[in-house]
Amino acid sequence: MTNRLRLIQCGIGGFGSGWLHDFVRPSPDFELVAVVDPNEATLHTQAERAGVPPERRFTTLAAALETVEADAALTVAPPAFHLEHARLAFARGLHLLTEKPMADTLDSARAMVRLAAERNRQLAVSQNYRYRPVIQTLRRLLAARAAGEPGHGHIDFYIASDFTGTFRETMAFPLLVDMAVHHFDLIRCVTGRDIVRVTALGFRPAWSWYAHQPAAKVLLELEGGMPFSYNGDWSALGEATNWNGDWRVQCAEGAVRLSHDTITIARSGRWNRDTVTETQDISPLALTERAATLHAFAQAVRTGQPAETSGADNLNTLAAVFAAVRSAEEKRPVEVSELL
Repeated sequence: MTNRLRLIQCGIGGFGSGWLHDFVRPSPDFELVAVVDPNEATLHTQAERAGVPPERRFTTLAAALETVEADAALTVAPPAFHLEHARLAFARGLHLLTEKPMADTLDSARAMVRLAAERNRQLAVSQNYRYRPVIQTLRRLLAARAAGEPGHGHIDFYIASDFTGTFRETMAFPLLVDMAVHHFDLIRCVTGRDIVRVTALGFRPAWSWYAHQPAAKVLLELEGGMPFSYNGDWSALGEATNWNGDWRVQCAEGAVRLSHDTITIARSGRWNRDTVTETQDISPLALTERAATLHAFAQAVRTGQPAETSGADNLNTLAAVFAAVRSAEEKRPVEVSELL
């Protein structure tokens, strides 16, 4: 593609290295013009591998912006740095794509959205789980009322993740803030409803290797009064779900289930007599995961129309996450509107 947008990537170690080599470099939408990382060893090792010359490697975004002309920035830095990167990028007229969560606090996220609006720049969040064929198929089936009107739902998420040595090992509420942000966003995506009330119990299992609470039991109320529950544990040894979690959405005519990239619809009579279960075909997507979020961001920049996962929309996801944190801390139900 000609006229590719010029991109600076901030954060190229760890998860950022995957962004750099697997998505940014091959992107038909973007030309990588600089990379930023405060760790000089990481900076030079990853930049060398990606073919980025020394004069386009920087330890701060501010230094990069003084030297390089760009249209947009991608930040894969820890969430506490996202607001700083937004301020720098928007002040220079750049658009910004940020890894989730959008920021480490709701105040910082709101500030990012406000700055983007003031500068008329696009702010998008990489909620890449939305762009999975199985998720988009689930969304389509529920919208089409394939098993009747949805009434309530549940997600189980159990993976024994080991982030020893990273910021996730010591961060407060790592499951809720860093992982459930995906699942809460998916609930909004597939149901088409925002989360309005949250009751959460956070806890740290005795065997956990996390400093804080890697597990939670959460009850969500969606718009229209629809209940949705969530169980998660990032230190759950034994049988694992996949990253999407295991879903059941109970509908008027049966149950829609998602587990390990398979969707089934089961229908029955009362006492579950004559149960019939049908496996659903998964609709393919032209682009998936981070490639899709990167392309959607490029389209937002080119058209001026916000991406589906714009910062303004994503405030609704992040507010629900921090409502869960407040509920766990204060041991009470929390209205999401309290935070918005």
